[in-house]
Amino acid sequence: MDMTTSDPLVGATLDRRYFVESRIAGGGMATVYVAHDLRLDRRLALKVMHPSLAQDPTFVQRFINEAHSVAKLSHPNVVQVFDQGEDQGHVFLAMEYVPGRTLRDLLKARGRLSPRETLNVMASVLAALGAAHQAGMVHRDVKPENVLLTEDGRVKVADFGLARAVEQSNQGLTRTGTLMGTAAYLAPEQIEKGVADARSDVYAAGIMFYELLTGGQPHTGETPIAIAYQHVNEDVPRPSHFLPGLPPEVDALVTKATERDPRYRPSNAGQYLAKVLQVLQRLPASPAGGEAPLAPVAPTAATASVTAPQLIAGGAGPGTENATMVVDMNSAGLRDDDYDDEYDDYRDGDGGRRRKLLIGVGAAVLALVVLLAGWWFLVGRFENVPDVVGASPEAAREAILDEGLVYTLSEEPVYSDADAGTVGRTDPESGERLSPGDEVTVYVSQGPQNVTMPDLTGEDSANALAAMEDLGFSPDNLEQVDVNDEDVPPGEVISTDPEAGAEADRESTVTITVSRSISVPAVVGQEQSAAEATLEDLDLSVKVVEEESEDVDEGVVIRQSPDNGASVGANGEVTLTVSTGPPGITIPDVVGMSVRDAKDELEDAGFDVEVERILGGRVVSHQSHTGKAPEGTEITITATPGGIDFGDIEDDD
Repeated sequence: MDMTTSDPLVGATLDRRYFVESRIAGGGMATVYVAHDLRLDRRLALKVMHPSLAQDPTFVQRFINEAHSVAKLSHPNVVQVFDQGEDQGHVFLAMEYVPGRTLRDLLKARGRLSPRETLNVMASVLAALGAAHQAGMVHRDVKPENVLLTEDGRVKVADFGLARAVEQSNQGLTRTGTLMGTAAYLAPEQIEKGVADARSDVYAAGIMFYELLTGGQPHTGETPIAIAYQHVNEDVPRPSHFLPGLPPEVDALVTKATERDPRYRPSNAGQYLAKVLQVLQRLPASPAGGEAPLAPVAPTAATASVTAPQLIAGGAGPGTENATMVVDMNSAGLRDDDYDDEYDDYRDGDGGRRRKLLIGVGAAVLALVVLLAGWWFLVGRFENVPDVVGASPEAAREAILDEGLVYTLSEEPVYSDADAGTVGRTDPESGERLSPGDEVTVYVSQGPQNVTMPDLTGEDSANALAAMEDLGFSPDNLEQVDVNDEDVPPGEVISTDPEAGAEADRESTVTITVSRSISVPAVVGQEQSAAEATLEDLDLSVKVVEEESEDVDEGVVIRQSPDNGASVGANGEVTLTVSTGPPGITIPDVVGMSVRDAKDELEDAGFDVEVERILGGRVVSHQSHTGKAPEGTEITITATPGGIDFGDIEDDD
């Protein structure tokens, strides 16, 4: 069926601007059309989202946001986004039209690319991804289908942002549906945790790198889940396993990008591009007439090796170590009766010479049989353990199986000079001779056991512990000791044991001494004495500041500094602001005044007055309060005859 003529969008105009000319491609999330921009009179590509996605408002909004970000990304290796819109339920992108074909089309036509061709393609792809990573964007769906090749040989990467919009939508496609389209290129962290960053794009680029070199994907299976499982649990094999003669530095590029632990990959496409360009510059120039692709080697019946014992012992091989070697003299043409019957015919002249020749040939055959049999039992039936230290476990497995030995991966980690994650050692060691079917145990390296201790002085304690774990130290071997040190801010590292620059054993304990940090408790609202006791019990000093308050009772803490929850060092100071009660009123000085006048003046000032008279006194000689006091405070005035203050008269015994 002609999809162009049956597609209702062909011949339609979207947004009164984009006239749809023809349909050129369809996928799991969108259909691509060639359209004509009526406003700017130019051809462009129109990517129209499938209705199931366009009906999801959450997806549409995220898709619009992503489109805005991608539109700001200007790079010669990125398919430019011109516009985004929605018309009659159709959500679309207006993009640069790139006539040509996809990288997938090229792979189908060519099978695979030469190393130099692969490096050139990858350099362009990584340049595009590097520009996106620098702008804070992650592609999330790097694969040959999203790499376009122009008719003049340029490389352009498409579909930035679309995968993220689908990934974050809570309708339309499920997570399983997303895996369906991209499982072959998904990084382990995308599968396990559902998160992706620039290193996830680097992993997908490494998988594509492998596919361009070998013509096949490293992990295959009948279902996307089976493929995803392999990404999480199996290393990507080295391309040189299938391409003998591939430069080791090209091999290393693929291995570095496809590390299962993202910490060991280049942190972004820009860093990976720099490594690719270095290798490309050192790669020998193509011979005249173009670079011939390397011939892949796959284990087939035609390439199976045939050993000497198979030639001389009727196919004896593994499992025949204890068989008895029998030489069939009849098959060698040396029957005793024939020799006796013809002896007389050959003892003289040509017959004698022929007899001697036959005897010589028979002796030579017998000697050869004995020699080969001896070689087989002493040397030939043994296989050497291959040297796989420093290789990935997957590459080690292939090398060991190729020797006819049994591969076993130990869960026991070891320390060695090999990089972490590669083979640290084997048991038996490389070079030892084993019988076919014997077992070789592979141990994965955690890196060297001793590392140089970094300088962590002044670092935050959490960052210091994380740095040590990044060096391969188990949390059980890291001990933090808190001490009081007024000269070092709380929470910062004072010293380490071993000290900076010394050798640290990953199996031994590393002690990190940290300035003690005290969390200031909440004491607002407490009585001053209780608040002071709480703080002093924590080795904190207390400073008290008094303040009048109409709302807080006298002697109660109004506020504290630092506030509760703040961290301070030992002997740190906490300031408490304590209430002295409501603001006071100045108490009039009424000593010497008549009782009536004194009472009137105090009451006018807002105080209650209590009068005490001694011997009928009428002149105030003493008052109970001076200075300031809250309104309503009771003031006692004492009146004595003549204003004498009897309280000042001492006993004269």
